[in-house]
Amino acid sequence: MFIDAHNHLDFFEEQEKLNKALDIIKNDNIITLGCSMDTKSYKFTKSLALKNKNIIPCFGIHPSRAHENFKNLECFDEYIRESKIIGEIGLDYVWVKEKEKYPHMKRVFTYFLEEAKKYNKITNIHTKGAESEIYNYIKKYELKTPIIHWYSGDKDTLKKLLDYGCYFTISVDIGYSKLSKEIVQLLPIDKILTETDGPTSLEWVNGDYGYPNVIKNVVKEISKIKNIQEEEVKGVIENNFKTLIRKEGITL
Repeated sequence: MFIDAHNHLDFFEEQEKLNKALDIIKNDNIITLGCSMDTKSYKFTKSLALKNKNIIPCFGIHPSRAHENFKNLECFDEYIRESKIIGEIGLDYVWVKEKEKYPHMKRVFTYFLEEAKKYNKITNIHTKGAESEIYNYIKKYELKTPIIHWYSGDKDTLKKLLDYGCYFTISVDIGYSKLSKEIVQLLPIDKILTETDGPTSLEWVNGDYGYPNVIKNVVKEISKIKNIQEEEVKGVIENNFKTLIRKEGITL
């Protein structure tokens, strides 16, 4: 099987494109962490998972939506408890330009960290421009094996996160980004997961609409960089994911 450890299925806004994506996930056997942006997207992904066993719905509030969701945080407790993995959560000081939103972002993020610690949940974390700060939060809350989504920060913080025990998703820019190639070179193969981050991420990289089978290209690029056969890389990444969820007592 393939592992897509960070996708946004609600980004497939047209029904025809969504149906195609769901068929690919099923037919190509792609275990897919369907990360949410907010409550609405979580409920949507949860409904898809009822008909597709390869989809794991994950609840979180994306940092870009934190300013819309910082009130009555306790209302999220039910979703956090039922979600096998928490995500997407985090901080973003690059794409979120309005500094007045940052206090709300931190409030929402720390609430989820408190809940993740309380319920012993794996977290799927967005770190854009806040890598060192998030490393400090991870240590403070003693999080269990976080998944770091599409890391693009400095290498010193990368090493600290790696030493902590984090896993790292490699995304669809791997054939285009010098930094992402360097990150793959630095990471041990047993800490790598793969992701697509929804259809619009590949569009951002090269203009192509990204269906879930793009995950095969991510595996191919990793195999080139690591000088390991594609099938072996696929198997290692599958084992990485199974090891992660088994260690945390998650059943699919």
